[in-house]
Amino acid sequence: MLDTLAAAAAFVRGLVARLAAVMGYLAGWGFIFTAGFITFDVIARRFFGFSSQSTTEVTGYALAFGISWALGHALVARAHVRIDIIIDRLPARARYPLHILSLAALAVFIGFIAFGAYGLLDESLLFGATDISLLRTPLWIPQGLWAFGIAVFLLLILAMLVEGLLLLLAGRGAEVEAQLHARTYDEEAADALDAVGVKARLKAP
Repeated sequence: MLDTLAAAAAFVRGLVARLAAVMGYLAGWGFIFTAGFITFDVIARRFFGFSSQSTTEVTGYALAFGISWALGHALVARAHVRIDIIIDRLPARARYPLHILSLAALAVFIGFIAFGAYGLLDESLLFGATDISLLRTPLWIPQGLWAFGIAVFLLLILAMLVEGLLLLLAGRGAEVEAQLHARTYDEEAADALDAVGVKARLKAP
């Protein structure tokens, strides 16, 4: 029964993770656009005597929604910073529930942020708030993109939390650790080498 429920939870988590992956890549392209737009504006001001006059506004929005949209994919890729000095020294039976506890704490924290994000979005919609800038951008647009990223991140955390609890109850704690443990030095090195096209054979200590 627990294995069946865990499989269903894994399916849901996989769907949300795929959405988070797409959002993560879009966030990356948003950062590239931000860098390109800033570069264009600097060159245009220096050599051609004109400016978009909206660099700060547009790039600020791109960075804000890009960060929130990348959070979910970073969680799946285990790219968030974690302090693992103590947990690595604990026995497996102690590590597995602590991984779940850390995910639950993250869910509570992001839950508060999501609540505040949607409160802010609702207020902007209610008053028709706009940015005090040349573009007069309706604030619900960038705030909505930002809040959507937070919501998907929270949904992914909850899906992983349910799956992790079911796996732990089914005695499959090693699978929980594989999903949630901080990346090892070997994994980081292998990814770096792979990024530059170098095949590496790294052995765990």
